[in-house]
Amino acid sequence: MAGWFGITQAQLSRVENGPPMVHLDRLVHWARVLRIPAHRLWFDLPSSERAVSPVDGEAGLNLIRALRSADRQIGGKNLYGAALTHLAAFSGPARRSPNSPREMLTAAASLHEMAGWMAHDSGDSATGRRHFRDALALAADSKDGLLIGQVHGSLSHLASHDGNAEAAVSHAVDGLGVVTDEEAAGPVRARLFALRARGFAASGRSADCHSSLRLAEAALGDATNSPTPWLSPYDRTSLDIETARCLLRLGDVTAALRTLVGIVGDEPTTRVRSQALARTLLVTALMAQARVEEACDLTHRTIDLTQGLASAVVLGQLRHLALLLRSHAGQCPDVPQLLDRLRDTFRERSWLTLPLPSG
Repeated sequence: MAGWFGITQAQLSRVENGPPMVHLDRLVHWARVLRIPAHRLWFDLPSSERAVSPVDGEAGLNLIRALRSADRQIGGKNLYGAALTHLAAFSGPARRSPNSPREMLTAAASLHEMAGWMAHDSGDSATGRRHFRDALALAADSKDGLLIGQVHGSLSHLASHDGNAEAAVSHAVDGLGVVTDEEAAGPVRARLFALRARGFAASGRSADCHSSLRLAEAALGDATNSPTPWLSPYDRTSLDIETARCLLRLGDVTAALRTLVGIVGDEPTTRVRSQALARTLLVTALMAQARVEEACDLTHRTIDLTQGLASAVVLGQLRHLALLLRSHAGQCPDVPQLLDRLRDTFRERSWLTLPLPSG
C-alpha cells in the first residue's frame, strides 16, 4: 500500500496511527489509487469524478452498520465529517423519494441520530441536540415507534449529561409512551427505563430509581426477538454501565463496584468506548473506597486502551479522574507518576477540543 501511495512504510504507519488526515489533495489522490467510490468518502471528489450513487434503505442500513462499528472503536471525532457527508445524500431524498419513503425516512433519521452521538462524543452537545431533534422529526414521519423511542432515549442521555435531570426523565417517559410492549421492543424499553432511572438518581429519588432499574431488567429479559436493524444495540453490558452510574450517583459505592467488576476486562474489545467508560466508573468507585493503588493501575490500563479513541467524553472522564487523584498525591507514590502521564495524555489529545466541521 505504501508503494501505491508513493510513500514509505514508516510514513504510512504515521498516517494510520496519527491524527486524522486533513490534506484533501492527498486524500483525493489516495481515493483514486484505491478506487474508492465517491459515495463511500467523507469528502468530495472533483466534480468530474463524482458518480450518482443509489440512496436507498439498504444502502443506508449498510452505511449505519459500518459507522456504528467504527464509532465503538475509534470514537465520534474521527467520524463526524463522514456522517455529515452521507447525511447530505440521505436527508434531501428522504423527503421526496416516490419509491420507498418510509425506508428513506428511517435511514435519514438513524443517520441524524448517529451524527448526534458523534457530535456529543466530540464534546459538542448543542450540535448533538440539533441532530437528535432532526432525527426525532424524521422518525415521526416514518411512523417507526421503536426508532422514535430510541431517539427520545438519546435526548434523555444528553439531558442527563448536561445536568438536566427533569428533562432526562421527561424524554425517557415520552419514549416509553411511544414504544409498545412487543418482545422486539424489549431492548428499547430497557434503555428508556434505565435512562429514566438515571434522571431519578440525579434528583435524589432513590426508590423511583431502583424501581425503574428493576423494570429495565425485566424489559431486557423479556426480549426474545431481534429488534429492527436500524436500532442501536442495547445489551446486558449497556444496562450494567447505566446501573453503575445510578448507584454511584446515589452513593451506593459497594453495589456499583459489584456491578462494574463483572464487565471490566483486559481482553481486546470491539467496544472500546463502552469499556473505557466502565473503567472510569470503576476507578471512581475504587477511589471512593480509598483503593488508590488499584485505581492507579486501572487508569494506566484505560489510557492504554484509549490511545486510538477520539472521544471528548472519555477524555472528560479522564480529567475527572485526575481531579480525584490529586488529593492522594502525597499519600500514594503511584499517583504523581500517573498524574504526569495524564497531563501528557491531555496535551496529546488536545485536538479533540477543536470545533467540529459545520454542515
